[in-house]
Amino acid sequence: MNSLRDVVTLSVLFMSLYFEIFMLITYFEHRKKIRGISKSESSHHSSLPTVTVIVPCFNEENTVGRTLESIFALDYPREKLHIVAVNDGSKDGTMAVLESFKRFANFRVIDKENGGKHTALNLAISQCGTEFVGCLDADSYAKPDSLLRLIQRFDKPDIMAVVPSLHVYSPRTTIQKIQKVEYLIGAFMRSILAELNAMYVTPGPFSIFRREVFDKVGLYKKAHNTEDMEMAMRMQSKGLKIASAHDAVVFTSSPYNIRKLYRQRVRWTSGFLHNVRDYRYMLFNMNYGNIGMFVLPFMILSSFSIIFVIATIGYDLVNMLHAWYTRYQALGLSMFEFTWPSFNWFFMRTTPIMFCGLAAIAAVLIFIVIGSRMSSGNRAKVIEIVSYVCLYSFIAPWWVARSMYNVVFSRQLSWR
Repeated sequence: MNSLRDVVTLSVLFMSLYFEIFMLITYFEHRKKIRGISKSESSHHSSLPTVTVIVPCFNEENTVGRTLESIFALDYPREKLHIVAVNDGSKDGTMAVLESFKRFANFRVIDKENGGKHTALNLAISQCGTEFVGCLDADSYAKPDSLLRLIQRFDKPDIMAVVPSLHVYSPRTTIQKIQKVEYLIGAFMRSILAELNAMYVTPGPFSIFRREVFDKVGLYKKAHNTEDMEMAMRMQSKGLKIASAHDAVVFTSSPYNIRKLYRQRVRWTSGFLHNVRDYRYMLFNMNYGNIGMFVLPFMILSSFSIIFVIATIGYDLVNMLHAWYTRYQALGLSMFEFTWPSFNWFFMRTTPIMFCGLAAIAAVLIFIVIGSRMSSGNRAKVIEIVSYVCLYSFIAPWWVARSMYNVVFSRQLSWR
């Protein structure tokens, strides 16, 4: 190695590749179990438990109607399904939309002053008496068989929560198509994390809990506006198991431009880092298994690695601009004369960094392929995969850097 930079770069790539290979080996070791989730049609409706689905709403008049329609269309016994919509002080026509659904059985509306999503969830949970309870965000839509498949994963008494497979609803823009591929990777990752008992988030769109969970660990907290992450970490800290149902498909609305995506991911990543700081006693603690010894430490290390990548890009950019300025001083405007680029394989640098980088990209492509196969026909197109590989690594570091800044300086973000 000629420089400290090469050593750090190779170390970062090696750790990334190690994590990716570890996840792939875990998948192939458990693939029969992951794929062997029972089919919904095998369940007898008479033996199914009662479930409450909570829909928290704040200014969701444009989406909550479709969300409720997806719940009423669930393939689940109507007498065993209860829906509670909580209007959290909306300023638009959300309440009028909710009122229009009151004709349906086992549906009720709670209207309250604005207090945040966690207060809406807690109010509904405190009033429900069903065996299971879950939340469906007011901009998400469940497939008809999703609840049945989620409930089927509670086949063992030690499973306390089950998370679904999330997918982008009707992606149109390039940013949304990049997220579509990212969500396919997420579906694959959650299945593996569940096998490792290392799930660190119970997503708002349709995670289902045993009602007794909230008696054991308490209700939701604000938790840096990422209450779904905090709840999962709290459950992990108490030794409660979280499973995954990759065939329970839920579609969620996603940011359609880079500005909205950046704001959303800064909130998510900042919340994750804040929550890890709150639960730092789990880090490198063998009492918390894989999540404490492997998953959370590696994700923290990945965040610092991304900062190194940003610093490297900035350093290279400054050097490039300085070199151009020096050439301009020596050659004037003649330096801008156009020449056709040429390429020769002989001059390509075959370094360990290049091979590790290519191997890491190959592993990501395998994640995408497996995630597509697990996702009930929601496959990624070639152009979507190319967009993800080419663009995501350039935009993600910026929200990670901002999130780390927020955590270091204890800055809290608003939900919206």
